[in-house]
Amino acid sequence: MTARPPAEAEQEPLLSGLGSPLLLVLAGAGLLHITVPNEVYLRYVKEGMWPYLVACGVLLTVLGFAGLAVELASRWRETADDGTEGSDAHGHGHGHGHGHGHGHGHGHGHGGAKQVAWLLAAPALTLMFVAPPALGSYTASREGAASSVEQTGYEDLADAQVTPMALEEFIGRAVHAPKTLGGREVRLLGFVSPGKSPDTWYLNRLKLSCCAADARTLRVEVHGVKAPANDTWAEVTGVVTAEPVPVENPVPTMEAGVLKAVAQPRNPYHDAPPTDG
Repeated sequence: MTARPPAEAEQEPLLSGLGSPLLLVLAGAGLLHITVPNEVYLRYVKEGMWPYLVACGVLLTVLGFAGLAVELASRWRETADDGTEGSDAHGHGHGHGHGHGHGHGHGHGHGGAKQVAWLLAAPALTLMFVAPPALGSYTASREGAASSVEQTGYEDLADAQVTPMALEEFIGRAVHAPKTLGGREVRLLGFVSPGKSPDTWYLNRLKLSCCAADARTLRVEVHGVKAPANDTWAEVTGVVTAEPVPVENPVPTMEAGVLKAVAQPRNPYHDAPPTDG
């Protein structure tokens, strides 16, 4: 065996072989970035998914660094072996001029596939630097009929001037137990989306079964107050109208008297009553 002259030796790209472990490191770092130092993950999945996301982030990062270590160690050994073979070839001087031209043309055409593979880094980099916002009015306006609400036992409301209430409970009472809301002022929390006419708009919440891909729309049609800008989070105080709410399209109507713009809640998909704070 003779060493190939340096001028003809095939030079591998610097990142050849390192791409896969680097992608694992980026993916793991992206998951850890949205879960450990902050709560960006709540824009995409339920809160209960946190430990699984952290575990996946740690696992991907460890596997990525392990792959990098293996690849770099392999390169170091190859470099050491090439140096030894080169010294032997110069000492003997046999085989010069033989075997030239062999192996050329191999491996061409794979560069494009490797370059495309690097596009897989885009989601991880997006999570780290340009995290998309939570779903909002665009999604709610294109969901068609509002999500159905299962019938449960609704007790009479306690005496209070205004009752804070989750949107799902308000819709459920309006559909299955409208008498419990008769004449009672309630305060709801949600984000704004456009209504069917200029003088109406919707207060919405999106609920998840697992992640943003399966979001369900909870919707109340609001009358009586001017609509804020789309995607504005607001607390609305008012009373349900006497119009019956069909089960197949559970969108009750509220006659509002007070509207207060508020900040987006920590978990935009957790349908909880508004708090006094």
